[in-house]
Amino acid sequence: MWFMEPRITPREKEVLTLMCEGKSAQEIAMILGCSVYTVRTHIGRLKDEFNVYKDTALIAAAFRNRIID
Repeated sequence: MWFMEPRITPREKEVLTLMCEGKSAQEIAMILGCSVYTVRTHIGRLKDEFNVYKDTALIAAAFRNRIID
């Protein structure tokens, strides 16, 4: 099966890293100095990129693909 590595932006990686640390969308927004809407947009794009529907599946995919250590 052909596999293409997910393409994520540096900001999406920051959001994903904070998610993996257990931060909520509101906490991530405060840390990054952006709106909750922006954070949720990044999360939605990440879910699309990894083809998952739940936050927990996104986090698991990030570790599985070695995006997060």
